[in-house]
Amino acid sequence: MIDLLGHFHPFLVHFPIGILVLACVMIWLQAIRKTETQSSISILLLLGTIAAILAAISGFLLSNSGEYEKGDVLAHQWWGIGTSICAIILYFFQAYQKIISLVLLIAIAITGHLGGELTYGSNYLFASKKTDSPVKKLSLSTIDTIQQKVELDTAIEVVRMKGNNPFEQEVLPILKSHCFQCHSSKKQKGKLRLDTETFIKKGGKEGLILHAGNPLKSHLYSYLVLPEDDDLHMPPEGKKQLNSRQIDIIKRWIEMGAPFGESEAESLHATVKSLHAMPLPLTIEPASDEALLEAKKQGISISPYPSSNGGLSLNFVNIKRLDPKVWQATSALQKQVLQIKLSKRQDIQVEDLLNFKNLQQLNLEQSNVQDADLEHLGQLPHLSQLNLYGTGISDQGIKAIVAMKALKVLYIWQSKLSQEGLQRLKTARPDVSIVEGKFQFSPPDTNRLKAIK
Repeated sequence: MIDLLGHFHPFLVHFPIGILVLACVMIWLQAIRKTETQSSISILLLLGTIAAILAAISGFLLSNSGEYEKGDVLAHQWWGIGTSICAIILYFFQAYQKIISLVLLIAIAITGHLGGELTYGSNYLFASKKTDSPVKKLSLSTIDTIQQKVELDTAIEVVRMKGNNPFEQEVLPILKSHCFQCHSSKKQKGKLRLDTETFIKKGGKEGLILHAGNPLKSHLYSYLVLPEDDDLHMPPEGKKQLNSRQIDIIKRWIEMGAPFGESEAESLHATVKSLHAMPLPLTIEPASDEALLEAKKQGISISPYPSSNGGLSLNFVNIKRLDPKVWQATSALQKQVLQIKLSKRQDIQVEDLLNFKNLQQLNLEQSNVQDADLEHLGQLPHLSQLNLYGTGISDQGIKAIVAMKALKVLYIWQSKLSQEGLQRLKTARPDVSIVEGKFQFSPPDTNRLKAIK
């Protein structure tokens, strides 16, 4: 309850600022114009003083929540208390209102500035975007281009090109611009700091956020790719979001072993290890222009599939109805298609997907897919990533998921899978990275569990 009252501080603090500033302005207008508005001024001062006291109390409670460093909060805290006291004095000593009102305005300005530094970082008023260095550094996203080469000499060259500290060069600037507002020395939401190696490795209130080599088990990455309206999505809804390139940089850095500035030998070892763990991309004969044009005429969005030669990604977001005509338009692309996106559709027939024998990634989130459909999907020999977020998949589908030999990544949150079912799935397939999000478990159906054991 105390923490809840403390979190009202950002809401409450704006009321005394507006009311007291208005009262101070009216005091000086009354003096200049020789008009009598003291009764209105007194009402404003009373309301502003009460609001200031409430803001000071909620701010004190928030400072004890563990989200801020005590030393950073003290100046703002004492100036806030001083502002409240000054408002009380101004209310009771009308004879000195002009002088006291000036002191109050200065106190409000300083308190507000210190609060802004706590929220947005130091020097937030005059911060400017730094221009990039004229010498471009190699982005970690270029790790995709070397997935085709696992020879040692190529890995050595890549490490030398990247330099010895990809964390400082690539990752830290992203954390500074998107995460430090809530997770740094100034403020620690969830008792998490992301400004130093020690604190990143330590994690926060929910435990570790970094598992070197495994992005999907690392909350530092997995929370970035959750739906923006998910409570666990980071940054929170309404805050400045990372773009796809920035997310990819963090992902690749974790895949490399999350080096924080190790020696070249250590960085080399981590890179070589990650390269050998990555599957070699398929080399596919490019699709003909006629085949691409035919599919695009049906409204299918087509883009190159990352880390492949000739591979394609199909998105059916603009298709009103998945009729035979649509699938017929993709018949000449079946060998090239490595990814299909069928989000939020209620007209999917999974049998239509079985001709895409090279399919690696399938997005079926919030669709009409059910447990019985999973057995058909098991016929896709290269299906390594499957998104079943928000579907009707339950414990009855566990057996079919376990049988998918190529599966490496599974998105399953907000499905009908029970907690017991999820644990059974993890036990049966420890090699699969399961992205749970803010999991909403359904009660287990004991009859179904018996049937699939």
